[in-house]
Amino acid sequence: MLVVSSKIVQMKSVLISIVFSVFVFQSATAQDYKPTYFEKAELIEDLWFLQNKVVNMHPLILNEVFAFEWSMHGNIVEKQMPDSMSINQFYVHMARLLGELEDTHTGISFPYSERKKYMIDGGGLSMPFSITVKDHRLYVNEYFAEDRSLDIAGKQILAINNIASGQILQDMRNTVGVRGRECGDRSVEKMFAMSFWALYGESNVYRLKLMGEDTPLAINGVSNAKYFELKKKYGSWQNPEKYHLAFSDDQQIAKMSIASFYGDAQYNQFLKDAFQEIKSKGSKQLIIDVRNNPGGRSRAVDSLLNYLTDKSYSQYKSIGIRVSEELKANYKQKRPELYTRIEKLPNDTLFYMDSTAYTYKPNYKESAFTGEVYVLINARSNSAAATFAGVVKEKGLGSIVGNKATGENIRYYGDFLMYKLPNTKITFYVSPKEFIQYGGTNLNKGVQPDVLIQDFEFRDEIN
Repeated sequence: MLVVSSKIVQMKSVLISIVFSVFVFQSATAQDYKPTYFEKAELIEDLWFLQNKVVNMHPLILNEVFAFEWSMHGNIVEKQMPDSMSINQFYVHMARLLGELEDTHTGISFPYSERKKYMIDGGGLSMPFSITVKDHRLYVNEYFAEDRSLDIAGKQILAINNIASGQILQDMRNTVGVRGRECGDRSVEKMFAMSFWALYGESNVYRLKLMGEDTPLAINGVSNAKYFELKKKYGSWQNPEKYHLAFSDDQQIAKMSIASFYGDAQYNQFLKDAFQEIKSKGSKQLIIDVRNNPGGRSRAVDSLLNYLTDKSYSQYKSIGIRVSEELKANYKQKRPELYTRIEKLPNDTLFYMDSTAYTYKPNYKESAFTGEVYVLINARSNSAAATFAGVVKEKGLGSIVGNKATGENIRYYGDFLMYKLPNTKITFYVSPKEFIQYGGTNLNKGVQPDVLIQDFEFRDEIN
């Protein structure tokens, strides 16, 4: 057992000059929509509530330099608070503040109720296209407006409404806590229309500057009902399979694709059926594809490793718990097995559990695979997916193949607790644990590939 002590820096009011990104508000499009505003005192109370939870809970605050800088930024947000602010503006400020932690498991939820108020109750308009992010660039993914003469799917976006695509991507990454990293781009894609609205305000026309086009294309926004009508008519409703198994023509190579490690009943049944089929076909090589896998639960990783090894292992080099009165109270009620470990420890310390606490003895399966294993990764292989790759690499269970390291850093934070701000009622979440996984020695990088693929996209021969 090791306890590392650290003195917490007191929050100080420090006035420094920081340039904030400018909010660009377009002309209103929904005549019935009136943004929800809160008074300065209410917003400051919410800000203090959020800051207090982070200061008391997050392991990074034990770093005195970071804690001081982060507290200063919070003080600046407070000092520059206007007499009133819309819920969207406040959400963006809080998302950026939490984003400075660069922790994908600490953040703030989008104010969906406000978006509903705008789109459904207020008759707001949205963009009739979706985007994808590739190699730090924005591209049109699907276009499903009425004007079918525009063939813009797949084209690179240089700007939207005169806002450069690089600025848009930076702003959106900052709100999901990844800054320049690609591991948050899945969230950027899914939330693009809502995030654009929250960041830059309402718009009834989207002017897209595309690569190869001399002038911007003006694309009219559509209502909520129209959006889904057009999406159904022209867009793709196909959801990718969560789990998939395929074989080469000679059945010597099996490829297993796992879209997430959330570990539902379907996942466990898939593993059981898949490994039985692999064994029956006599496959000699197994490709496990966890590209774009955002992660999930540790026990789902264990479920897969049950088919790959009979040797005991741990998923992490170390797990540290940030000790606090609040966490003690939470664990006493919900996690008594952890409460007994920290109840007598001093607050504001990082308690590293003995590795025996998270060593796992596999429930080795009769249909376990004993041939060559290859794990496909990319920069969007995060959290539990990166942890899985790290264990495979550390224990020599297979080779890691990819064009880049996993998106999640070797050191990351998690096992978050949920909270709700008292006035705006926005939900946010804070990680009280530090995890250091296997797969590399640089804590600020992900699991590195053993075999580097230079192409951006891995070209599969097995579909």
